[in-house]
Amino acid sequence: MVRGSPNPLFFGLALRLRRTRKQCQITASALGPRAGLDIHVAANIEAGTRIPHVGSIAKLAAALGVSAPWLAYGIGDATPAPGASCDGMGQRLQAVRTERGLTKAALARLVELKAPSLYQIENGGQSGVDTIERIAKALGVSPGWLAYGVGPMVLPPRRRTRSAPATASP
Repeated sequence: MVRGSPNPLFFGLALRLRRTRKQCQITASALGPRAGLDIHVAANIEAGTRIPHVGSIAKLAAALGVSAPWLAYGIGDATPAPGASCDGMGQRLQAVRTERGLTKAALARLVELKAPSLYQIENGGQSGVDTIERIAKALGVSPGWLAYGVGPMVLPPRRRTRSAPATASP
């Protein structure tokens, strides 16, 4: 990690998934099929060998009975939000992008994507939790809201955990 730069929000995904899965007493190989996904998906995410699409996280969260934004990004609490899905992600992205006065090409350059990839997301395509977080950060919105339409559109500012250094009195 670069000093002064916070880790991406999705970095805790593997740990949140593993802990929640174990609390639900489900094996990694049983979770994938229960969510309608491949048998190895949970194990691969937990091992850090796969960054899942936001749609896969929505399915895993539903199977585990937790909130998709919490599972993907650690945003909010684990209580599931009714109706949370990736439906409408493309419309939310397009609305915020045009509100900010950005073309697809300009936003793609900001987040180091190719414009066709952004076009695909805006037209209902899926993307990884890492890509959605980069896009959300560039647009100044919550990745949980952008991906799932849940929670506040803008995240509250992070609180500083350290107090300011004391100044010496003359």
